[in-house]
Amino acid sequence: MKNCLVRPTLVLVCLVLVALPLFAQRGKGGSGGGGGSTACAIVTTPTVSSSTAIAGGDSVGIFSRITNCLSGKGRYTVTISAVSSCGVETVIASSVISFSGGESKLVSIAYSVAPNTCKGMSTVYVSAYSGGTTLASQSTGLFVE
Repeated sequence: MKNCLVRPTLVLVCLVLVALPLFAQRGKGGSGGGGGSTACAIVTTPTVSSSTAIAGGDSVGIFSRITNCLSGKGRYTVTISAVSSCGVETVIASSVISFSGGESKLVSIAYSVAPNTCKGMSTVYVSAYSGGTTLASQSTGLFVE
């Protein structure tokens, strides 16, 4: 009688152990919005190497951290741009970056301020997109002389 209960129980336990990883795979997020997952990113406030720059004469370092807040993989377009005091937008860099679940990456670039940039307070933006949707964006000021 004991064998009649032990053997089917062991078979059932083995089936459950084999099936668990398959169910866990269904819950993982896809690549940047696929598989029914929602895209999620966090952008830290950018840091600039200098709070002031001379138009046509200086390069400024721009640094920020992008985090994938999904447990699954994600692919996001990260854009760094600047808007001058007179409203002219310049895209400094744009790139598609792949992330593992929960992974953070540092983005950095040297921005050479153009000679014809309007003097005054400019704004530097770092933004993360999935498709046409803005997931996160942060900005900081840069004074152009």
